[in-house]
Amino acid sequence: MDYTRRLLILFQQGTKRFSRHPIAQKSNALENSILARLPIELLQQVANCLPIASAVSFSLSCRHIHLLIGTQYLENLAAAGHETLMFLKLIEHDFPNQIVCNSCKKLHRMQDAKKYTEDGQPVLPVVGPDCLHEDRKAMVTSYIHENFSTTVFKMAMKHYRQFGYDSQSRQLLNLLSGKVYSDAWGTFVRKQKVQCQIKNGSLFTCKRIAFHGKCKYVERDSILFWICPHLEYKSIGRPASLCLTTSDPFFLEEKWTNLLRCEGSTNIQNAPRDLCSELQQCRYCRTEYKTEFEHDDGCTIKFTIIIWKDLGPGPETKEWKAHFPPQDRVSFPQPVQFHRGEIASVFQVRGAKLDPK
Repeated sequence: MDYTRRLLILFQQGTKRFSRHPIAQKSNALENSILARLPIELLQQVANCLPIASAVSFSLSCRHIHLLIGTQYLENLAAAGHETLMFLKLIEHDFPNQIVCNSCKKLHRMQDAKKYTEDGQPVLPVVGPDCLHEDRKAMVTSYIHENFSTTVFKMAMKHYRQFGYDSQSRQLLNLLSGKVYSDAWGTFVRKQKVQCQIKNGSLFTCKRIAFHGKCKYVERDSILFWICPHLEYKSIGRPASLCLTTSDPFFLEEKWTNLLRCEGSTNIQNAPRDLCSELQQCRYCRTEYKTEFEHDDGCTIKFTIIIWKDLGPGPETKEWKAHFPPQDRVSFPQPVQFHRGEIASVFQVRGAKLDPK
């Protein structure tokens, strides 16, 4: 059943209760208002001049007006998708524990936050929420991390603005952060850890990824992942090198290259040594990153990258949108300027390491 029609049934039931028990009704909220003295026809005319979402809100503003005007505007709302969204945004202020989902065109309860993450999906294949489908389509799980959810992002920011850093804020941030996990990346072991924090009205993330394995396998099991839409790491060539390049074809540029494997086990003197890069920035989004590379005499390599992002105050903001490719796939990314270290400093990380063992 359509979500808006369920709302209609709910309000209709409320109207019947009011009309069935007139004695039990409270005093008229419009008793001292000029609206109480207006003819019903004039009230109808006022409502007719309003957008549908505003007319529905007007009809629900008090019991007296609701009984006079009825549910006709709420019935019209069911057939107007954009107006439904506008109406939900109007009433969201009265529901501190719910947020409006633009994709689902519904109110989502914060207590059900896990339902809108990848980890919260059932094992059996079912149709998931539209917002989660939109996250996958926009590659949110690729550019941020596998369990990140824009819906939970909105929940965390709304609750934090209302109640500060309380236990529920921590729960929502923990849900956004996900769990520390290890998995097999070919013959390599990959370990990932993500943290989320709110500071100065914005959400910040810190993601640490480490690859650990023998250098002789790097050509067969190549390393490839995105830092952001504008930067990617990949291993290329024989012998393999790890290369950081801009992934935008209009701004193609090799930024950093490091040999990943030695020529042979007896050629230890030519094997790459441990390296640690300085803190770097993306030109086109509020992202900072740092890499560490270790190659020991046993030809075991460990490559670690730490990525810090400022996602802004919500998924409708320009800060958030800069972290993803433009929807039209034609627009050029616009350069952004910020002081080096201002994003990483939120987590107070200095020379952070991630042990993949």
